Amino acid sequence: MIGNIDILVKELCKLPKEVSWVEFKHNNCEPTMVGEDISALANSATLNDRDYAYMIWGVDDGTHEIIGTKVRLQLEKKGEQELENWLRYLLSKNADFEFYGADIDGKHVELIRIHKALNEPVSFQKIDYIRSGSYTKKLHEFPVFRAQLWDKLRHAQFEDVCVKTDQRYEDIIRLLQVDAYFTLLKIPQPAEK
Repeated sequence: MIGNIDILVKELCKLPKEVSWVEFKHNNCEPTMVGEDISALANSATLNDRDYAYMIWGVDDGTHEIIGTKVRLQLEKKGEQELENWLRYLLSKNADFEFYGADIDGKHVELIRIHKALNEPVSFQKIDYIRSGSYTKKLHEFPVFRAQLWDKLRHAQFEDVCVKTDQRYEDIIRLLQVDAYFTLLKIPQPAEK
């Protein structure tokens, strides 16, 4: 879950140009393009040492001005199938992403937060993609990127992966099961945080 989508989008809009881990769109939500871009952005996030990549609708590609969009990711379909379900079926099993929507300064934006590739490249319809500048390309066309990506994937460690973000202190203590830790060690839990 992303805390403040409006803050995130405004920060990404401050980028001087579109980068390989951020894609801005206006209203184009063609399903195959979205699937290829998710693959490319996940792989590019890994290549660029980012935990996440983003596809954002409602931002002008050139100026990065928030202009709004008609796209509603939760309502989009491919044939009779919901877009999200269709994408999850055709993306590799290591693809992880979430849909978000928000109104920013009276304009609607939609966002896909895409987790970086782990263990192996993320593929769409069994093809690996990568970003070259602001273009989505097949990974096999860029042997240097492919070698760099595989090197990062081979050396990634579980402990380096961000599992949850934007957590309150109380939630962290609960998720880590701090009470059980102190009980098992048979030592008193500290009174202070």
